[in-house]
Amino acid sequence: MEPEEFLQCPYDKAHQILESRMQVHLGRCRRNHAAVPKVPCPFNVTHILNKPELEFHVRRCPDRKAFENFCNIDNAPTKAVKPPPVPEYQCTENWDDEPRVTTYNPHEYVSEAPILRSLNGAKPSDRKKFRQEERLRLQGKLN
Repeated sequence: MEPEEFLQCPYDKAHQILESRMQVHLGRCRRNHAAVPKVPCPFNVTHILNKPELEFHVRRCPDRKAFENFCNIDNAPTKAVKPPPVPEYQCTENWDDEPRVTTYNPHEYVSEAPILRSLNGAKPSDRKKFRQEERLRLQGKLN
């Protein structure tokens, strides 16, 4: 990773700021120097200039090219009109020829498997009856 370049703050020449932190710094420094007549470049907000220098800078701003390309979309290179060919895939597998399989019913499976179950959210009498039925069911499975 390359080391970042330090930039000089346009409001206070003593401030040396990392390039990645410049926009945050400018927001804070602008409040401290509200009386200074500086204006931002329309192409890059980190370019802060004196009002008389703005016109000259706008004509030569390095970030102007990206803005011009964005505005003149008609001159941009166009995409291919015809989409690329899609390859045809050959598959020998046919799922319709597979044997029929019964659907999975979780309630049916659990009622037959040796699994401990509990009944939640029911009345105490219903839970008691369910536990008795479960004991009988599991004793029949284990014996």
